Amino acid sequence: MKKIFLFAAAAAMLTACSNEELSNQEVAQQNAETPVAFSIYTSKTRAGAPQTITTASLQTGAHADYGFGVFGYFTDASVYGDYSTPNFMYNQQVKWNAGENEWRYEPVKYWPNEYGNAATSDDVDRVTFFAYAPWTAITPATGVPVGGIAEDEKNIISVSKNSASGDPIIKYVVDVDGNTSVDLLWGVYAGKDPYTTTWGSATTTVQPGMPFINLMKPNNPATTAYTSWDALGGEFPTNTTDNKVRFNLRHALAKLNVTIDYIDDKTSEASNYNNGEAKIEASKETKIWVREVKIGGFMMKGALNLNNTEANKPNWKAFDGVSDLEYEVTTFKDGRRDGREGTPDGEAASEKYLGLNPALIQSTEYETEVVGDNTFFTAPWNTANKGVLNAQQTLFGKWNKTTKTWEEGDLANNDIYVIPMEKPIDVEILYDVETVNPKLAGKLSDNLTPGKSIENKIKKTSVQIFGAETKMEAGKYYTLNLHLGMTSVKVEAHVYDWNDKDGTAVLPENN
Repeated sequence: MKKIFLFAAAAAMLTACSNEELSNQEVAQQNAETPVAFSIYTSKTRAGAPQTITTASLQTGAHADYGFGVFGYFTDASVYGDYSTPNFMYNQQVKWNAGENEWRYEPVKYWPNEYGNAATSDDVDRVTFFAYAPWTAITPATGVPVGGIAEDEKNIISVSKNSASGDPIIKYVVDVDGNTSVDLLWGVYAGKDPYTTTWGSATTTVQPGMPFINLMKPNNPATTAYTSWDALGGEFPTNTTDNKVRFNLRHALAKLNVTIDYIDDKTSEASNYNNGEAKIEASKETKIWVREVKIGGFMMKGALNLNNTEANKPNWKAFDGVSDLEYEVTTFKDGRRDGREGTPDGEAASEKYLGLNPALIQSTEYETEVVGDNTFFTAPWNTANKGVLNAQQTLFGKWNKTTKTWEEGDLANNDIYVIPMEKPIDVEILYDVETVNPKLAGKLSDNLTPGKSIENKIKKTSVQIFGAETKMEAGKYYTLNLHLGMTSVKVEAHVYDWNDKDGTAVLPENN
């Protein structure tokens, strides 16, 4: 039970005793009503909304209307634990105020102020802070985004409600539409050195890369805590007398870019078929369709616990927010229920289309024309029914919320964000090479056109791609360029740290 003395004489007497530990200047500061202020630094990323997010874009650019969100837990004299609730701040939006050159929020909260001349306590006051970006409007009582969740909703789909105890949890579903895929960041202490706050004889030390747990009212923290930036080479101002809670917003996801094209290993004669539009290396009698792609190294949905247990490492859990996230290889299928999925009976009837670019999938009847002794496909190569071309296409599609259908993907917005599992990056692709031939009794995938369809199934491991086992990690950028041919599959693979370090690897031929 706290013993709070409100009488001036008692307060003066206790203050005199406490001056052995606090200077007059420090006591004056403790007595003042000090607002809780924040500062952040983030590297290049996309969070809260599509498009790349930087500190500058959060301040005055495309993401200024989003900012970042903060959860605050006031535990009084107790320490933060499973019983704690966000009773100090709940999903508090913090935005940049250009006129004041500061991060601002409303209503302003003040540090607990029991120690001093006016009201003195023999206990301490502790506040715990967590942060994430992008800020998302949430209905506090339910934790669901304002307006609810549509059937096709992805990215941030829920946050712990305001009455929930324990760590704040953000549920996330990967969006394979590069136009709307959203990065997710979480906040940790941004300094290089441990940061200690003091309240009388009690102290709390926050380690670099960890959340602000059991923070006491800052008392002009040491300059060395903020002058260095160990992760990305930036620096904070040397003046740290503002007592700000400084977050490093780190990437909780990995960024992935996958493209696909066709390479004719036999270097067939280039054609100006289709009214002289694009030159097609593939024969006019042949089309290539993607049936299934498996990519290892990441998960499609999970729950991010903002209280990470390892420095600078995201704390991902299963979708229930409690269990450990169990890894599975992610499979993208074409959705065709034609019994040609290459899987056991029953799969054809239940196969779900998971966002592959519809331009890569055979979904309509073929149209053909006879020129002399040859039969050619006449469906234009530049329509939705074009298959894999010699030009790069995005592996994933673009979701149309109005029609609730997938459309051809946009190469300019091909990056998606995935939940890294620190597992090897493996690639397996199943595709058909279909050649029209009226002399054959067999039928192509439209079950009408005479010809021959050849199934190709190729798998490459992380060692084959990168020369060594490479595991997907948060905060890194991975590119996979799939090159398909009738006799080989080649992959160019690139991994970038988001501070522009890069490496290159080439997948060997499938001989």
